[in-house]
Amino acid sequence: MRFACAGSFNRHRCRTMVARGIWGAEMRVEVDLLGQFRVSVDGRAASAAAWRRTSSVTLVKLLALARRQRLHREQVMDALWPDLEPEAAAANLRKAVHFTRRALGAHEIIALDGEIVALAPDAEIAIDAALFEVEATAALQAGDKVASERAAQRYGGDLLPEDRYAEWAEEPRQRLRELHVRLLEVAGLWERLLAVDPADERAARALMQAALDVGNRGEVVRQFERLRESLRVDLGVGPQAATVAIYEKALALGDAQPTGIAKR
Repeated sequence: MRFACAGSFNRHRCRTMVARGIWGAEMRVEVDLLGQFRVSVDGRAASAAAWRRTSSVTLVKLLALARRQRLHREQVMDALWPDLEPEAAAANLRKAVHFTRRALGAHEIIALDGEIVALAPDAEIAIDAALFEVEATAALQAGDKVASERAAQRYGGDLLPEDRYAEWAEEPRQRLRELHVRLLEVAGLWERLLAVDPADERAARALMQAALDVGNRGEVVRQFERLRESLRVDLGVGPQAATVAIYEKALALGDAQPTGIAKR
């Protein structure tokens, strides 16, 4: 059966039917927030040139981070235009919605329903940050090493690095970063943990002990020296006694003597 979006058949309802798949064309939206910002609709990614307005980009980011991908319009206006009068902010919101729809080539990508602004409410939507958080939380609750390693693979980098100083991104960025660190700890992925935080003494000590266990004195010394420098620069402290003890055991395998390694 063929339908037409004309006459008494409401155009908005027609667009919604397409998005919901009544015509076998359910819209799929994918949003990447970890390590980069990227949006694709039905496999087609929006190019950088398509995003002509910064506000339209930020609108999608805000909604993608929100619970159920929806916010009250006043929350959006306060985040995007905190210094404008309500009328001016509302006008800017309408423009942002328009340019977002145009950039992504889909009217249904943003819905305005009374006082609520929603991201693709009638589409299948996948947001990498949300998927990571769900999988990471489950793995950590189970204390499952294999599941933790698998969940850690989903972490593509810090949340929205281009918005490093945006207040609305600070809390979710830190929350996801901490989840990632905990996953690496549970999975025992110490090298990757040191790549995230070179001053993580637990990770460095684990690698030092592993090297010592196989008699690799040089690796123990290299790990210790890197850690000592990171602790000095980042925290202004020295290695803990347990770390120093492993270092001294490694030195005992050769002729060299420790020199001032325990100073803090």
